[in-house]
Amino acid sequence: MEGPEGSSQALAGPSAVLRARNTKPTEPGAQPKAVSPVKAWDSDGSSGSSENDPGAATVVPFDPVPPPRLLSVRSRAPATDGYNYDDAASTSGRKPAQKELRVCAVTWNMCGRKFPSNLEPMLAPLFGRGDDGDVVRGWSAADDGEDGIDTPCDILVVGVQEAAAMDGFVEGILSALGGDDEFVHLAGVSLEPGGWIQMEVFLRRELLPLVSDMRRDAVSCGIGNVFGNKGSVGVAFTCAGAELCFLNAHLAAHTEKVKQRNADYHRIVRTMFAPRVGSQNGNISSSNAVRKPKAKANAVAPADAPDETGALKPHTPIDPHRPTPETPSRFGGLLKRRAWTAAERFDMCVFMGDLNYRVEGNRRAVDVLLENDMMDVMLSNDQLGIEKAAGRAFSGWSEAELKFPPTYKLNRGTADVYDTSAKQRVPSWTDRVLWRTKTGGKVQCNDGADVYTSAKGIRTSDHLPVVARIKTTIFDANLAAIRGGGHPSTGSRSRLCSVM
Repeated sequence: MEGPEGSSQALAGPSAVLRARNTKPTEPGAQPKAVSPVKAWDSDGSSGSSENDPGAATVVPFDPVPPPRLLSVRSRAPATDGYNYDDAASTSGRKPAQKELRVCAVTWNMCGRKFPSNLEPMLAPLFGRGDDGDVVRGWSAADDGEDGIDTPCDILVVGVQEAAAMDGFVEGILSALGGDDEFVHLAGVSLEPGGWIQMEVFLRRELLPLVSDMRRDAVSCGIGNVFGNKGSVGVAFTCAGAELCFLNAHLAAHTEKVKQRNADYHRIVRTMFAPRVGSQNGNISSSNAVRKPKAKANAVAPADAPDETGALKPHTPIDPHRPTPETPSRFGGLLKRRAWTAAERFDMCVFMGDLNYRVEGNRRAVDVLLENDMMDVMLSNDQLGIEKAAGRAFSGWSEAELKFPPTYKLNRGTADVYDTSAKQRVPSWTDRVLWRTKTGGKVQCNDGADVYTSAKGIRTSDHLPVVARIKTTIFDANLAAIRGGGHPSTGSRSRLCSVM
């Protein structure tokens, strides 16, 4: 029922069940064990757990974080992105400040295999160490920089598909970043049932007190739009008044399933973080964070009783954590709000994952192209590029130039030997990272990505991880307050709009 952007109907089936990462149900009276040092805050300043719901994830308060170090704000020439700086100055009394923010994204299809104990090769391209496992062997990220790690990013988002057991994964990433003195685990989310699609968000520790409005969501695109083997998970939060969104997706497989992949994409961006009926002007902050496990989203409760005017209130969803649909569907789904799309409503949205778009052609021809370094011919037959150019999917999204070999399908344990099985799958760039900024928003990405490559040192799967670093600039009048050495109080974290 999905179609190109702008079509009139979008059918949303039963929702995926979402669970918080790194939390387990606890026995009555048992003390929950804190795995992450960070508490994920909802938009109202409270945690996403429920004392009355034994199935809800338990959120443990994090340890006190030391006051942030003074953050520098560099002045630059005024931007011409459509943002009304005069209005911002009239309300704040000062011109908006601006700060460069390095946003890094890693996507990896694990093929159901255990991740290696050393995850430093996955992040090696961010440290300028190349993408070859031989280059980084024996190297420790903590050895870089004059005072320890030379931080390669401000925000790191790692999305995995076909995930195996993930115990210790967060700790492994923190270790690869140089330890938790510099970085914190901000949030994690997985798509249930199955937990095949997961995402972890990491942040430079000194930026933590300046983050607010944490939200998480998930959309299933598996069989019947119920199973979690295909779909997406999302994390969104506010930085410096700029709303950032990160989506990790696994779209439909097989070369011939282009239309289904496009439909999966449209379903995800039209459903993820969609506001509920009653939210003010479609404000995404009105959408709740984590919905309860096994909540039913495909049914609507009877209308509430009339108020004093005699008018009926809007229908209330059985699950208050799901966006409310406007019209029930005889197909068992629910017609969503037509105006909503996560691709356009956030100041910046990053879409990563195993998108499964293939290179059109037969295996023998593609092998010849690879042997002769004729990647430009392969790229002209890349399904994602074709669909994007035609406006059928990912219209308006940006992607850095593909200068690395295809990341699928490899013989496990190798970085350059493609499928030698009887199926002889065509080498393709299935693993991608794209981004989009809102017109007139508070984020610019004029310089694009200075890193976009594969991590050849991770060879446990038939996919190689893909790593991107996007150079962004955030504009906000409140950033100027940081110049004076002040920092937000912890009591106002959930509403704070001043970060870099």
